[in-house]
Amino acid sequence: MADTWGRRLFTAGAIWLILLGLVHALSLVRDLQPGNATERQLFDLMSSYRFNLLGSMRSMDNLFRGFSTCFTLGSLAVGSLDWVLRRERSELLKRAAVVNTAWLAAMTVVSLRYFFVVPTSFLSVAAVLFALASLTLSRRASAAAL
Repeated sequence: MADTWGRRLFTAGAIWLILLGLVHALSLVRDLQPGNATERQLFDLMSSYRFNLLGSMRSMDNLFRGFSTCFTLGSLAVGSLDWVLRRERSELLKRAAVVNTAWLAAMTVVSLRYFFVVPTSFLSVAAVLFALASLTLSRRASAAAL
């Protein structure tokens, strides 16, 4: 029974990561609209002022968009990998859940410091799902080893 719940939690975590990537992709669809003159000036400077990064001229908007795209692709890739693994043996799922828990916990800490409530809550839920899957699957694997 514990194995069934562990698999369900692992699958829910995979779906949640894919959903996280899709929701985050919405931020890439359109540009932010300035709410006042100060924001308009900030957005203009972020996109027009370029600086040299090892011979490549980039703006803060380029860097922001690039890292944002990487976050979207990373969430979709790891969620898809977890989806593919969901029917594998319990020991493999447990190891994958531990790795997912570790990187999602680290991402949640970064999010608490630098982001706002939406990405922080998405990352926290994903971390909890994989942590619970890891704990549930580990009980099954430990019982089988005895």
